[in-house]
Amino acid sequence: MIITLTANPALDIYSKTERLEPNEKLRCEAPLIDAGGGGVNVSRVIKRLGGQSTAVYAKGGHTGKLFYDLLKKEGVTQNPVEVTNDLRQNFAVTETATGNLYRFGFPGAQLQESEYEALLDKVSRCEKGAFLVASGSLPPGAPSNFYARVAAKAKACGLKFVLDTSGKSYQGVLEQGAYLLKPNKRELSDITGQSAENLEEQKSALLDILKKYSVEIIVLSLGGEGALLATKGEVKHYPAPQVEHVSSIGAGDSMVAGLVYALSTGQPLKNAILYGLSCGSATIKSPGTELLKKEDVEVLYEQLLKQNLREGRTI
Repeated sequence: MIITLTANPALDIYSKTERLEPNEKLRCEAPLIDAGGGGVNVSRVIKRLGGQSTAVYAKGGHTGKLFYDLLKKEGVTQNPVEVTNDLRQNFAVTETATGNLYRFGFPGAQLQESEYEALLDKVSRCEKGAFLVASGSLPPGAPSNFYARVAAKAKACGLKFVLDTSGKSYQGVLEQGAYLLKPNKRELSDITGQSAENLEEQKSALLDILKKYSVEIIVLSLGGEGALLATKGEVKHYPAPQVEHVSSIGAGDSMVAGLVYALSTGQPLKNAILYGLSCGSATIKSPGTELLKKEDVEVLYEQLLKQNLREGRTI
C-alpha cells in the first residue's frame, strides 16, 4: 500500500501565449486543468506507472469538486477530507516566442485545526507497513509542526514515512524520525541550519543527520546533476539521465513517485533511485504541467541501468 498526503492541493492551469506584454490583453490557448499538489502528483504518477495508491487530501468548495472529478477521471483512488474553503489554483504559461515558462503560484486557504486533525485521523487508519508519502507545501497559517505530527502518527502506526517538503515544514520531523527524506540543496540547509554548497559539505551534512536521528534514507536532489543517496555511513552520487529541459513542473514529485513505487514492489534501493531519477527526467522533457509517460521512463531507466553497470556503482 502507498498512501499520499496533501494538505495544500491545487488546481493546476496551464496555457500558452505568443508573448507576455505589459498592459495588453494576452490571447491564450485553451487551458489544460489538472489536479495537482505534491502528494496528489505522486499518486497520479504512480497510477501512470501501473501502480496503485490512495490520495488523502483537503477538498473544499467548487474547486474541490472539480479536483475530485479530475482525479476520478484519471482513475486515482482518493480519500479526501472535506474542508470549508476552496482549493487554491496555480497558473503556468509558456511564451511561445521564446519558449520561456512562467509560473504563478497562489496561497491556499487556511484550514481549521479540526481539519488538520481529520487529515491525521486518515493517517492513523492506514495499514501497518504501508508507505506514507507526505509531500508539498502547507497552507497559510498551518502549524509549523504539522509534518512532525504526521511523522509521529506514522511511527505509532508502523508506516514507512516519506517526506518531501521545504523550509519550516521540516520542524520537529527529525526528532520523530522518518523512513526517507527527499530534500533539495536549499532544503538541506533548511533542515541543518547550515550552508552546504559543495558535494563534500552536502555528504557530511547527510551523514550527520543519519547519525543523529532515526532516519533510514535521505535522497538529496541535485537537479540536472542527479541525486545523492545517503544511508547509514555511506553516500553515493547517481547522475540523472540527460534530456531536453522543457518544464520542471512536477519533476520532483515524479522522482518521489518512482522511488517509492519501485521500493513498494520490492526493488533494491539502487534500482529505486535510478527509477526515481528516470521518472523525474521523463517529466522534465514533458511540456507545461504535463507529467511523465511510462514509455519514456522505461527508456531512460534502461539507459541508467547500463550506465551504472559500466561504471560499477553499487549500494
